[in-house]
Amino acid sequence: MGRLEERRSDLSSGSNGAVAPSTYFDRLNLHPRILGVSRERFLDGYPWDAVFAASKALINYVKERSDNYELDGAPLMRTVFSRNNPVLAFNDLVTPTDFDEQEGMMHLFEGAVLAIRNPGGHDFPEGPEQRAIEYISLLSLLAYRLQDAKRRK
Repeated sequence: MGRLEERRSDLSSGSNGAVAPSTYFDRLNLHPRILGVSRERFLDGYPWDAVFAASKALINYVKERSDNYELDGAPLMRTVFSRNNPVLAFNDLVTPTDFDEQEGMMHLFEGAVLAIRNPGGHDFPEGPEQRAIEYISLLSLLAYRLQDAKRRK
């Protein structure tokens, strides 16, 4: 009976049955660094501020893990995750597939800077909450991969 009442309430409020991203934010297993800077902003109704904060947190985490505080943005990502001489590696860098993965991850991190952080720093991005949560989830995935990356000498 309770479920029927809930469904009736959804229908009468104009909901099409879709769940708002804010209602499942806490069910995501976001990386603690991403969650720590984005949760309150997102739940307070500022999803794009949450995205921007999460992107900055990821960049700061890269700086910390690589001990490279001189570079920022795309140059930082290209240096730290370089295919040929990375500071941090995602695998053993033995096979061609290993090198491809390393380069691909470098491009993902670089893309996060160029396509997510930079627009947030120079403009006021807008869009649906769903897109914001997808960006935050991507940044969280990158933070988890960064956490597992091995420092090379």
